Amino acid sequence: MTMKLAITTRSAIKTDVPGLIDLAQRSWLSGNCELAPIQVVRDWIEADSEGERFSEIWPKVTVAEQGSRILGLTSTDGREIADLWVHPSFQRRGIGRTLLQVAEEEIQLAGHHTVRLCYTEYNVAAPRFYRANGYTEAGRSPERLSCGILRDVIVMEKKLKS
Repeated sequence: MTMKLAITTRSAIKTDVPGLIDLAQRSWLSGNCELAPIQVVRDWIEADSEGERFSEIWPKVTVAEQGSRILGLTSTDGREIADLWVHPSFQRRGIGRTLLQVAEEEIQLAGHHTVRLCYTEYNVAAPRFYRANGYTEAGRSPERLSCGILRDVIVMEKKLKS
């Protein structure tokens, strides 16, 4: 049995950006490489979208940390959870659940009654985690990647308590 960690959450600061990028990249690789075709992984690495993206959105990111080490992150956009990443070495210790609750509270405080998130069919752990936290599948849509491969994007939703 894995022990739950004592963590704190806070808003990201600009000096966190390299750590946010590293965490998102490690988490994406850990969560998607089991099923993603190698060409998808190669294209993702070459695109370096996390590097560009987190350099811009860091003011909207909440981090979970222990001491000064960032173990997870989340960000929201309207009623959507745009990011939820936990370092692979620290998964299944309550960090994801804590960050999910932080994101849901932020969305509710913004006046939304439903939260939405998406993941791809390559992320094997995502459906079990989200279902265990009250989410249900709301739809699927195909997405054609730059390498020509078609993958499903799964949309999940949860009604927030009033």
